[in-house]
Amino acid sequence: MKEFVAVLIVIVLSGACSSSAEEEIPVIEEKKEILGLMTTASNILPAISVNKYSCDFLVVLNDNGDTTHWSTNDRDFKTPEGYYIGTNWSELPTKLQNSLGLMRGWGYFIKLESGWQLGFCEGSACTDTAPVDGSLVKWIFKRGE
Repeated sequence: MKEFVAVLIVIVLSGACSSSAEEEIPVIEEKKEILGLMTTASNILPAISVNKYSCDFLVVLNDNGDTTHWSTNDRDFKTPEGYYIGTNWSELPTKLQNSLGLMRGWGYFIKLESGWQLGFCEGSACTDTAPVDGSLVKWIFKRGE
């Protein structure tokens, strides 16, 4: 019986791992260890470390395997709008500065047209003061829609 179950598992996994030339290239190119990612002030979710477009991300997946949160502090990543880790607050247009959001204990954020968001951490609680000239983007994230 054990041999039958082992053979059945191999058959199922072989079918699940097959690919064809018509299939889309997977989004996640490399899986690493599972880590905890703070996605809100009161939520730490399991995340996997992945490399996509030569940049490192932490990705949270739901029970169906769909991506619900992307996060990076990789200095090589640029949003479609051209923002990156280290972008200075003073470089942002006034319209974006005026759209600043706050989640106490987690940080300040600005949502971009592309859906990516710029994260700012000011002070020990990350929300001690609002960003000012000289404040830098600390992380960039995107939540599943």
